[in-house]
Amino acid sequence: MKKGVLFLLFLSLGFVVYGQEASKITEILGSEKLTRAQASYVAASWLDPANETLGFAEAAQLAVEQGLLKDGVDVNEPIRLDELAGLCMKAWNVPGGLFYRMTKANRYAYKELAARQFLPSNGDPSFNLSGAEGLNVMYRCMELKNPVLFEE
Repeated sequence: MKKGVLFLLFLSLGFVVYGQEASKITEILGSEKLTRAQASYVAASWLDPANETLGFAEAAQLAVEQGLLKDGVDVNEPIRLDELAGLCMKAWNVPGGLFYRMTKANRYAYKELAARQFLPSNGDPSFNLSGAEGLNVMYRCMELKNPVLFEE
């Protein structure tokens, strides 16, 4: 009897923990503009599943420490397309062209992802994306690291 109650207790605790992480992704999907902190959270949780429990601000601090974001930027501001491209290229080790490999500059990261058609065709490096559009770009970069087995 005790084992059954403990099992149900741990099972329900697991649902609560995973429900919190899903709420963060839901918040990102519903956001009008993807922030640097939200993009950092997605990258941090992909790099290490233990980071899923981090808040947005903590994930952004981790991204700064890892060199994915520049130090001193306001993490609650919307992320620019070129910054998102740089974050994706660094987080998922996307191989870039010659100029990107030499400089690791966001400008060349943007050009690389635009050439791969991961970014909107009418984009500008200073534009912002919605949360859903930003997650789509990051997901396409994730696929380069771990290709999807089944495609439509």
